Amino acid sequence: MATILDGKALSKDLKIALADKVKESGLSPKLAVVFDPKNDGSRLYVGMKQRAAAKVGIATEDIAVADDVTTEAVLKIVADLNADPSVTGILVQAPLPKTVNDQQVFSAIAPEKDVDGLGAFNQGMLFGDQPGEYAVAATPQGVMTLLRHYDIDLHGKKAVVVGRSQLFGRPMAALLNNANATVTMAHRYTPREMLLDSLQNADIVVVGVGIANFITGDQIKDGAVLVDVGMNVVDGKTTGDIEFASAEKKASFITPVPGGVGPMTIATLLENTFAAALNQAKSSKN
Repeated sequence: MATILDGKALSKDLKIALADKVKESGLSPKLAVVFDPKNDGSRLYVGMKQRAAAKVGIATEDIAVADDVTTEAVLKIVADLNADPSVTGILVQAPLPKTVNDQQVFSAIAPEKDVDGLGAFNQGMLFGDQPGEYAVAATPQGVMTLLRHYDIDLHGKKAVVVGRSQLFGRPMAALLNNANATVTMAHRYTPREMLLDSLQNADIVVVGVGIANFITGDQIKDGAVLVDVGMNVVDGKTTGDIEFASAEKKASFITPVPGGVGPMTIATLLENTFAAALNQAKSSKN
């Protein structure tokens, strides 16, 4: 039976430590979140972030946009937040309404306030494996923190990332590659036989395609490390992209859903927000 990668427990410890750091710093970090209130997932997630931020001493400002909002209008919101010295972090909760070009909005965020690392500058730093202080998307960064906590060695391992989104798959593959894993990227349109061949040879599998039970235990290598980024609702119950019951019997480590990657994403976002405030404070003194 696999060891559970308990993101809920680790995230709790991280937030306790972060609350102490925020208090000791004397800073007043503030996270502004731009989101679509008609998207149920976004509304739920923003509420969770708001409550978690309050507990560690980070203020939040939630900015709901109309369902017919234009890209230009959102860019104006971002420009105003960039110019507001009281706002130290900006998060655009995708997806925004279909009338908005999300990519254009991400890259309009000032790099020093881009706490989810989705702008072109911060993603360029990640993909170039550059040294320095820059934010990385919270979900893949949270996955890396979880793997480190459980002393899972990535050096030279075969890793498969299933999912290619800007929020998860692409930065996840870059982080694993930067940690010296040999990375294969797949997605929901990868031919099934090709995907199964990759899975059966993978030491580490990280999946986030939003399809319940997309991967089952018989498809993975014995002793593989499984990280499930999926979040689906089936018959009123939350489930991931990996069929947990069968996969747990073959894996060496596995994340539960819920209680695995989700809590790590929020904890990491809050850490990124504090780091941004700290870096801005340092810059203002120079």
